[in-house]
Amino acid sequence: MSDFVSLRAVFPVWDAVGHGTERYSHDLDGVVRVPRGVAVHLLHNGGYVLDRNCDVLAADDDVAERMTL
Repeated sequence: MSDFVSLRAVFPVWDAVGHGTERYSHDLDGVVRVPRGVAVHLLHNGGYVLDRNCDVLAADDDVAERMTL
């Protein structure tokens, strides 16, 4: 299981999202890979959704359930 989760921004992004002192860069499609703890925060407060096209989610089917609880 990966320690990172891919999220897709639901709004236009410029370059990166910050959490605490860390910054995480988006790709050209608005997808960003962040640690699980950061993903929970961004899912509930930051305008992000799980990227269902991600290989990480395919490898770990219960990530979506745990991340959205």
